[in-house]
Amino acid sequence: MKKLKIKLYNILNRPFGKKALKQLSKSVYVKNLKNNNYKSINKSKLNNKKFLISITIDTESGYVKKNNERVWQRDNPEAYVGYYRGIENWRTLLNKYGAKATFFLSTNCFSAKNGELNKITGQLKLLSKEKHEIGLHLHPDSDLALQTALKERFQYTSSKFYNYSQINQFIKTSKKLIRDNLNIYPTSFRWGNWALNTNAVKSLQENGFNADSSATPGIKGHLKDGMHYDWSKVNEHYPWKLSLNDCQDTKNQNSKVIEIPIATFNFMGKTLRADPVYSEFLKSAFDCYYENAERSKKPFVFVVISHSIESTHEDGSVTQVVRDTEEFIKHAKQFADVEFVTVNGAYKAIK
Repeated sequence: MKKLKIKLYNILNRPFGKKALKQLSKSVYVKNLKNNNYKSINKSKLNNKKFLISITIDTESGYVKKNNERVWQRDNPEAYVGYYRGIENWRTLLNKYGAKATFFLSTNCFSAKNGELNKITGQLKLLSKEKHEIGLHLHPDSDLALQTALKERFQYTSSKFYNYSQINQFIKTSKKLIRDNLNIYPTSFRWGNWALNTNAVKSLQENGFNADSSATPGIKGHLKDGMHYDWSKVNEHYPWKLSLNDCQDTKNQNSKVIEIPIATFNFMGKTLRADPVYSEFLKSAFDCYYENAERSKKPFVFVVISHSIESTHEDGSVTQVVRDTEEFIKHAKQFADVEFVTVNGAYKAIK
């Protein structure tokens, strides 16, 4: 199955494949996008606030092979090129268009040594200088720096397999690693593999985080392994305050942590994330949200997800994902009321 997906990806990124994707993208749609007040709002007042785009980069070890197979952090935690060249390639693209982004950082980077560590911290400091955001990203099972700090190995990615005390240790310790190495206090968060749970919400509030972006409305996966996540019961595309009783409950909003969900869309019965790996589909998903999301009272936030590793090959060269993201940015910038912001910038705009 993995080899088949890679082969299909390669075919669809050839010129004739791109043309086919463009035709197929006409079938992209978004379920449950119109909120309860949609029908009562005058169309002229529907879109008078800005349409915000938050490009989010899960920043980890790894790289893309020349055949487009992904080497993830869990495959090789010491493939640090995913940090320094991954960040550099994303920075080059984002700065070219003046687009600000959020880099959700796995603290595994601080397990690098000598020259590689210097390259990584250099890139991270440039991100901060250029007004991009550095948030926190948790992968307990592949974060060597976190495991060293806590003097323990962990088997699972998903929060499902840890109790509150362990989760609080992960978040508190990871936040300290970022503070000690970069003098940055992250306020935005994404659990690795989108695997947030209710105990994590409680810990985020306790540790001063104001925004999470782990939710993938309508999508679940890895239900039988350690990367378990399940947002299939959530159909909300507008930000909401997470519940301290049940993080899947979008009605009982009793925490201080705002969930800014990753945008999801539908195609041929499948629900997919807003990810440049889907090429033409991402532009069509953006169009659906831009035309239909209510912006009468607050800006709408369209969250795109990618990874640092997906911008770089092992030799540091730029990947197809970067080129497809550039096409998306150019498409979105045609609209005067679109603005690229960090997750924290989005939080400030909608809170």
